[in-house]
Amino acid sequence: MTTLTDAVVVVTGGATGVGLALAREAAARGARLMIADVNDASEAVESLRTDGATAEWLRTDMSEYAEVKRLADATVERYGTVNVLCNNAGTGVMGPIQDVDPAEVKKTLDINILGMFNAVHAFTPLLKEAAAQGRPAYIMNTGSEHSLGVPPHVAPMSVYTMSKFAALGLTEASRRDLHGFGIGVSLFAPGWVLTERVSSMIAADPAWAAAIAPYAQESAEVARAAFDGLLKGTLVIATNPHSRAFAMEHARDIMADVQALPLIDEPDAHAHDGTGDQSKCPFPHSSL
Repeated sequence: MTTLTDAVVVVTGGATGVGLALAREAAARGARLMIADVNDASEAVESLRTDGATAEWLRTDMSEYAEVKRLADATVERYGTVNVLCNNAGTGVMGPIQDVDPAEVKKTLDINILGMFNAVHAFTPLLKEAAAQGRPAYIMNTGSEHSLGVPPHVAPMSVYTMSKFAALGLTEASRRDLHGFGIGVSLFAPGWVLTERVSSMIAADPAWAAAIAPYAQESAEVARAAFDGLLKGTLVIATNPHSRAFAMEHARDIMADVQALPLIDEPDAHAHDGTGDQSKCPFPHSSL
């Protein structure tokens, strides 16, 4: 499946940037849209409608569960269902761990981690209903190349990096928990994207241009790859070839450390064999 004809797609953080690119791509595939953003998304929605899309928006602070639940209810009231959650809202703070303002750290984690959890939790019942009816049901969590390792070609964004590592963990746990309900869960992991803000940075400062432009991709290209990967069931939808080298190095480093452990159990005989079959777990769930 490559189209989303008549599907209902919710895009958080959809007023600008990558979120708006995802909304445009979903609309091009036939979806109806609900945009959520803490900022005014009326201009984005008007642009989508001008291009022929069916789109609404609701101001939403993703760090507040009550507001996320209101978004879910409003989407069902308007469209009757939800098929895809693009869990995209996020923010960041620059600097190494030891230099950042703790208040800014809390804000980042409240949005990037708690906000992502809030959306998964609030929208899962609606996605379960869609899947039970044989309709598409997907969650796409926006991570980053920072989910795959610490990129060597960017200045320290350490709190952002740790939040995007958490996005990978949330994605993998949700993929396991929701698999039995027919809900696909993927992590979207772009590198630099030529959004409005990034393009302005490049235009305003030659140093930024030299640091970013060689690694950046067009928004439409990234959004197209995101939905292609989601609809194929890809776990990690990495879009930027420049992410490959450091991500592979990171994976090799982890595996080298893990493989230093002694081999006690034969892989095929171990209860945790990667199938996701919870019945094989030696610990009863009722006791946890």
